[in-house]
Amino acid sequence: MATSPAAASTTNFFSVRRILLAVVALVVFLYVVDFAWFHLRAAIPKLGATTGSVHRIRLLAISSKGNKIEYELDAVHPEEDVPCSHSIFPQGGNPPCWYMIRHAKDPIPM
Repeated sequence: MATSPAAASTTNFFSVRRILLAVVALVVFLYVVDFAWFHLRAAIPKLGATTGSVHRIRLLAISSKGNKIEYELDAVHPEEDVPCSHSIFPQGGNPPCWYMIRHAKDPIPM
């Protein structure tokens, strides 16, 4: 017996829906585990540090005429230590350290 086109599209819809649901469930599961591990390490310091910092040089990107950008070091605060959390997702009001390390050299748009 042949399958009608409507039944085939319904089957594809359910498989896409299941895949999307599985991806969302996986992200939620990862966040819950990351959250629990972060707070467990905050409660028991022997397990490891929950926060750290990334040292960066503040490079300002200043827009000028003609769509040109000038780069200058910040004269007031040339260097800073940005707080971060040792986690996969942002925790404790700080971005994750892996993200801050990758973006430490990005200029600050003005």
